[in-house]
Amino acid sequence: MTVALLLPVLLALARSGPAQQPTQPPIRSGVELVVVDVQVVDRQGRPLGSLRPEDFEVSLDGKRRRVVSAELVRHEGVVQPGGLAGQPAPSAAPSGADTQGRRFILAIDEHSFRPASARAAMQGAGRFIDRLQPNHLVGLYTYPTGAVHSDLTNDHASVKQLVEKVTGLLDLPLNRFDLSKSDVIDIASGDLDTLNRVALRTCVQGDSTCRRSIQNDAVSLAGYFEMQVTQSLGGLRHLVRGLAQLQGRKTLVIVSGGLFTSDRGGGRVNMGSEIQYVGREAASANANLYVLHMDSSFIDAFSTQRGPSQTLFRDSNALASGLEMIAGAAGGASIRVQAGTGDSAFDRVLLENSAYYLLGVEPDAADRDGEPHRIQVRVRVRGATVRSRATVTVPRLQG
Repeated sequence: MTVALLLPVLLALARSGPAQQPTQPPIRSGVELVVVDVQVVDRQGRPLGSLRPEDFEVSLDGKRRRVVSAELVRHEGVVQPGGLAGQPAPSAAPSGADTQGRRFILAIDEHSFRPASARAAMQGAGRFIDRLQPNHLVGLYTYPTGAVHSDLTNDHASVKQLVEKVTGLLDLPLNRFDLSKSDVIDIASGDLDTLNRVALRTCVQGDSTCRRSIQNDAVSLAGYFEMQVTQSLGGLRHLVRGLAQLQGRKTLVIVSGGLFTSDRGGGRVNMGSEIQYVGREAASANANLYVLHMDSSFIDAFSTQRGPSQTLFRDSNALASGLEMIAGAAGGASIRVQAGTGDSAFDRVLLENSAYYLLGVEPDAADRDGEPHRIQVRVRVRGATVRSRATVTVPRLQG
């Protein structure tokens, strides 16, 4: 089965409007400095507002580079539960601070939701849009089909109307032997103990073909899950590559019911390398990534007549692991929501993005080669979380 992948052109060029400001390139160079944007938050997700240049440690390809300046950029009019942690200290700042409104792209994995759980998630996404400020741009992309999408725009109402049309498309194939996701992983990977356990539970005594049927069904289901993950990753990769053309800061919020991958090394449904590759592409696109896992597996399990399976917790973790891999590879955050609409998770996204730092970093002459360099940013603050891009490219010296 093939799925058409559509990329909203507007994710590369935001719709013009009175609230839009010129975008800044992801890396800019003055006479001496390279500008790097960094988020620093405390355990409650509140941006830290009193850091100085000497509080930061920046390395390029593992080699320390001097932080000359640190400018705190705050977005006006943002509702901040708990407020800003600390007070901003004055410091020398690199020129060209980012003054534009924030840009959010909602990416919804429609094939990961059942219709009922999708409605709750979309309600949370709608309330998230309601809380955006007038100068904030928001876009929408559903994947893997791309059937519902919106350009980046400050017409929030139109995007919310589209969000309300998103429905869950998760439709699992026939499962004659009531195999859990963990059963599929194990049996398709050749685990005879799990096969025997399922056969003891489901096969009629004397049925010589039952074990073979169980094994065939497990392999078939593994193939289905692998196809589903491949399609989701394809749609997400298409979006991320488009975002790489959109310069400056942008926040990608992935809303998903889970991305299934194996917890067994070398077995079936083992998509870890493909998943991490997409995460690295998101980092290269300078996308500030949040992955919201709307985990309905427990509610779904208790709503069926057969009740929860013995592998419920493992199944739930298998759905979470793929999303956590993407967030980890991109240097982003993964937030798991196991009940409700996820309002607290969406609130966390807004809070953490209410302020960030622009660091002026002094590169070495060897860094100025026009090639990507690994960057790592740390702060000398206990309990702080730092989020920054994974790579930077320093322009070549002219002349």
